[in-house]
Amino acid sequence: MAAASSLFLNRGFHGTSMDALAEAAGVSKATVYSHFTDKNALYQALIRNKVANYQLDDLSPYLGWDMRADLEMIGRNILDLIFDPEALAMLRMVIYEGQQVPGLSEMFRTAGPQVVFQQLADYFTEQKRRGVAYLGNPEADCGLHSGLLIEHRMMMQVLIGSQAIPNAEERQALAQASARRFIAVKKSEARAS
Repeated sequence: MAAASSLFLNRGFHGTSMDALAEAAGVSKATVYSHFTDKNALYQALIRNKVANYQLDDLSPYLGWDMRADLEMIGRNILDLIFDPEALAMLRMVIYEGQQVPGLSEMFRTAGPQVVFQQLADYFTEQKRRGVAYLGNPEADCGLHSGLLIEHRMMMQVLIGSQAIPNAEERQALAQASARRFIAVKKSEARAS
């Protein structure tokens, strides 16, 4: 996995072959294929592994069911993942090669962002089931949460390198502010309807 990550980041998806992966890992090509059916499967495993490193593949062990505290924790983990230098490099690669390599963007989306999005949607569904009346459609609530958490202009500037990656304290402050705003917006919407 470490060899694959390094090769994908240095050579891109298109420039990385299973032969090169085997050589970089110091194993036979047969060994690589015994673990991964093809380069696509290995690439998706890397993305899923990164999501798991930030505890976003299964939120259930970390939830206290206090909306604000949970959203702060989830938000902080999402920001830590998004601004992980390796994850940023992988996203840049997907943006660059996504139009040239059929299916690359979709592989990235389904192995990474969709997994996180589904965990958050499941969380909102369960919170609504537990009686949090101001929640609405889980998919729409995920979109609102993401929009409040990840400021588009900042993300674009970080991606193009014109702004530094927010440090841990800044990411924590962003997670706290987005949790507060999400709850305030949802409660306001509920009162208005």
